[in-house]
Amino acid sequence: MRLGLAAALGFALAACSPAPQTQTAPETQSVPALRETAPVMAEDDAADDPAIWVAADPAQSLIIGTQKQGGLYVFDLSGAIVQEVPGGRPNNADLRDGFAWTEGASPILGASDRSDNSIVLWRLDAENRRIEDAPRARIQTGMAEVYGFCLGRMDEDYVAIATDRDSGDIGVWRITTDAEGGLAGERIATYSVGSIAEGCVVDDEAGVYYLAQELEGIWRVPLNDATGASRQLIDTVGGEGNLVDDVEGLTLWRDANGGGYLIASVQGESRFAVYNRGDNAYRGSFAISASSDGSADAVQGTDGIDVVSASLGPDLPQGLFVAQDDENTDPAQMQNFKYVSWAEIAALLGLE
Repeated sequence: MRLGLAAALGFALAACSPAPQTQTAPETQSVPALRETAPVMAEDDAADDPAIWVAADPAQSLIIGTQKQGGLYVFDLSGAIVQEVPGGRPNNADLRDGFAWTEGASPILGASDRSDNSIVLWRLDAENRRIEDAPRARIQTGMAEVYGFCLGRMDEDYVAIATDRDSGDIGVWRITTDAEGGLAGERIATYSVGSIAEGCVVDDEAGVYYLAQELEGIWRVPLNDATGASRQLIDTVGGEGNLVDDVEGLTLWRDANGGGYLIASVQGESRFAVYNRGDNAYRGSFAISASSDGSADAVQGTDGIDVVSASLGPDLPQGLFVAQDDENTDPAQMQNFKYVSWAEIAALLGLE
C-alpha cells in the first residue's frame, strides 16, 4: 500500500493481544545496498514483492519480482533480467521447493492475481532455471480484491494464504493434486482482521504464519487455526509498539537449527524491523542506504521483501535480503529491487 492511505478504525480486536516487547533505540542506522536490479518496465507503482529461489549451485539462484501492472520479472544475482512472464496483475509472490509435480520434484511458485482475484500457481523448472510460461492452476479466492499472498508447508501439505485488500478477510487453502497432476485449492481457514492486511510469511517448522495488518501491527497465527481466534498480536503500530503505519512485507531468515529472525517492512519510515523468530522479541531496525560504489541508490517506501540464509557467494556469505524500492533515483528510473548482504544487517544489529 502506498503512503497516504489512512483509515479511522473503530472496531475492537477480538483476539488475544499481548503487550509488544518494546525497545528504545537510537535513530535507525543504515546498511548499504550491495547492488540493484534492472528497473521493471512499467511506470508509477509497479514493482512490489520479491521471492528468492536458491539453486543447487548457489551462483545460479534467482529472484522473482512481481510487476503488478502485468507480470513477473526474473533476475539473476547480478540484478540482470533473465526472464519475463507477462500477464495478469500479480501483487505478492512466494515459492517453496520440493513440490511433487508429475515431472518430479521442483519448486512451486505462487502469486495473488488481481486481474481475476485468484491465486496463480506455476512450476519453476529448476533444471533450466525458468518459470513455465503457462500457470498450472488458478484458485479462485472469492475476494473482492485479492492482495497479500504467501506459501508454506503444514505437515505434508502445501498451503497458500491470501488476503483481501480492504476488508481484511484472510483465507488459507490446502493445495491438492488429482490423479492427472492437476492442482486445486481446498479452503481450510476463513476469518477477518477488520482492515487492510497484506504481508504474510509462513514459518513451516513452527506451524505458524505471520500477517501484517497495515495500520495495526503484526499477528502470529497457528496454521491449524480455521477461524483466526487464537492469533496473537506480537507488535503494534503506535503506542508502546515498535511500528508505524504502513506495515508491509514480512519474511523470515531461518538458520539450520530452527532459529532466525522475522523481518517486517515499515513503509511509513522506510525502515525494516527485526524480531527473534522464536519468542518474537524486537531486536532493532535498519534502513538501506546507497551502495558504497554509488551504483545503487537508497531504499524508500518498501512494499515487499524476502530473505534467505544460504551463502550465495563471497559477497553474500550469510544470505541475501531483497527489498522493493518505491523511488528508484540517481538516476531517476522506474521501480526496482535492491540486494543487501545479510552479514551487514547482522553486524549492524548484533544478531547471532
